[in-house]
Amino acid sequence: MTSITPLRRLFAGGLLAVSALGLLACSETEESTPSAEPQSGTSLAEYNVPLVKYGADPWIHRTDEGQYYFISTAPEFDRIELLTADTLNGLTDAEPKVIWQRPEEGEMAGNVWAPELHRVDGVWYVHVALGDGDAPFRMRMHVLANDSEDPMTGEWTHVGQIETPWDSFALDATTFEHNGTRYLIWAQGDREQKYNSALYMAEMDGPASITGPVITLSEPELDWERVGHEVNEGAAVIKHGDRIFVTYSAAATDHNYAMGLLWADADADLMDPGVWKKSPEPVFSSNAELKRFGPGHNSFTKAEDGETDLLVYHTRNYKELKGSPLSDPNRHARVRVLEWDANGFPVFHADRADNHHVDEEPSTATADENYGPAYLNKQPFGELPDGREVTLYTLNNGEGMEVKLMNYGGVVTHIFTPDSEGEMGNVVLGFDTLKDYLEQNPPYFGALIGRYGNRIAEGRFELDGTVYELDQNDGENHLHGGIVGFDKKLWDAKFVSDERGLAVELFLLSEDGDQGYPGNLKVTTRYVLTDDNALLTDFHAVTDKATPVNLTQHTYFNLSGEGSILDHVLEINADRYTPVDSGLIPTGELAPVEGTPMDFTEPKPIGEDINADFAQLERVGGGYDHNYVLNRADAEGRILAARAEDPDTGRVLEVLTEEPAIQFYSGNFLDGSLTDGERKFILHGGFCLEPQHYPDSPNQPEFPSTILEPGEVYETSMSFRFSVK
Repeated sequence: MTSITPLRRLFAGGLLAVSALGLLACSETEESTPSAEPQSGTSLAEYNVPLVKYGADPWIHRTDEGQYYFISTAPEFDRIELLTADTLNGLTDAEPKVIWQRPEEGEMAGNVWAPELHRVDGVWYVHVALGDGDAPFRMRMHVLANDSEDPMTGEWTHVGQIETPWDSFALDATTFEHNGTRYLIWAQGDREQKYNSALYMAEMDGPASITGPVITLSEPELDWERVGHEVNEGAAVIKHGDRIFVTYSAAATDHNYAMGLLWADADADLMDPGVWKKSPEPVFSSNAELKRFGPGHNSFTKAEDGETDLLVYHTRNYKELKGSPLSDPNRHARVRVLEWDANGFPVFHADRADNHHVDEEPSTATADENYGPAYLNKQPFGELPDGREVTLYTLNNGEGMEVKLMNYGGVVTHIFTPDSEGEMGNVVLGFDTLKDYLEQNPPYFGALIGRYGNRIAEGRFELDGTVYELDQNDGENHLHGGIVGFDKKLWDAKFVSDERGLAVELFLLSEDGDQGYPGNLKVTTRYVLTDDNALLTDFHAVTDKATPVNLTQHTYFNLSGEGSILDHVLEINADRYTPVDSGLIPTGELAPVEGTPMDFTEPKPIGEDINADFAQLERVGGGYDHNYVLNRADAEGRILAARAEDPDTGRVLEVLTEEPAIQFYSGNFLDGSLTDGERKFILHGGFCLEPQHYPDSPNQPEFPSTILEPGEVYETSMSFRFSVK
């Protein structure tokens, strides 16, 4: 996708230096240069297109008196030039003044990139990336200063290099002040060298120094950010209403270059990564019809009226480069009106020409009053006892559903959905801190389960003539993958692009012998939050030795948000179930549910028969904890396995799966001892619907096989879909 107008969703091979640049300029066909007089009744001028030729990484500073100063990357990368005019169109023919020339040799004698001009406490500063004479692409951030009243006069001196906690490729420093604190945002190669550059932020204690912790604002994880190069760079800040917005650019600096958007509430702690939200799609990108290719590395300024916000950016008017981004500098600086929707979010009008404020009517688009735009967020969630860091991921689809999950255990910690009155509520059992998960040790709250969901009798099975002994963590049986099953593993995780919705992908290598299982099993799990309020869970696994595999998801649901689930009305698409013995191992029988308390083929309250005099209910702790055999017939793909409804809130949950069965558990062993500080998780305070193969299948050959062979691929998908009645 390219960009989406912000309605409910807001937006709907060479050197590292090539991607991180932002260069432009050279011979392209000149576009129109209109009059500076207002057109079509608007109070704003029709702006020259381009505003400034060869104006890569354009930055425009407007003084309180209305004087404009323009600074950008020079085509030869050897100097810093400054233009000034009393109107924006006046910059087109303004004479550039060289305010700094790189030395002949030394640490600042390499490339000169992306200068920005700032006025702080009566002093002019230029933040710029400079390379070394012996290594032109060894870019580091530097600061120049000039205490003259007019930056076109006086002497510019080198203040120093901005040091960061690690030494690597660094550029595109921008600074802003908010609530008495000055901040720096910049692009830098990450410590682990996963990306070409990511965006970081820190507080400043001087014009050329940062202080305190450094937070990661954005990493190039989405597909559109990783085309050609894995880059986030070129940040720019604009405040509007009660929010702070940060635009940035991503991908290689050809036609794939595009702009993204981050935002936070203005009263939030900006050094808390959890307050920053990220658009899943670019907000401004190439448009072949408008001959706009690779727009990016923007800044913001005000129009001549002192009120209208303008987007300043560079772009080419053709797709195919004449060489590389370094040898084809034809990116010219342009300006365009930035509009705002009813909820205070920027409207970039990616489908309109630069002078859309003259040529077209102002936007009438509004945003959803209830939910706002879709966004992503990730933040630190604590450390495991061995010091490994855990990350919390947030997916919000802008349609009334938000999912939070962590990479420890792949645990879904929160799901927020609206009730019939539009009130949002958390409908799963979980905690707000990693500490609670570690100390309270809940029974698989929200976790990914593997290698084998449910029980294996006596913790052993025979495969190809070999008997394998597994962890016995449920009496003498093996349950949910063992003592350190997948629910207690730290998965590798990242945001990924997925055409179905917002997605986090997790990866785990379960090594040969893990909890007693044979083979190195590589597991990929993808959570996808769709626009129609469904959370998809896709599993993919391969092995180098034959091994049992039965993966599932173990979220506890309470559609009321608290209290008991016994009034929830449940329907399960299953005529049979697998009775269990005293050890909760299937007897091998596929028993009919008809005429028993096990029957949910027609909707009924969970609590209607839960206390019936029925041995199977007593055997599992006074409730339901049974495997239901789904009525699949010959159906392919996902089928509706179960439907639950809360009469009080009107919330509805539908579970769809490709699996042959589903485990229904009614929270029989919850006793109120677990709490998130606001809710006590009481007896029957949550229920689970776990799509799966049958329990103990490795020991019961009449059950569908769960053995994965080398060369085969294990794939299954399930969906938890929410709505209101």
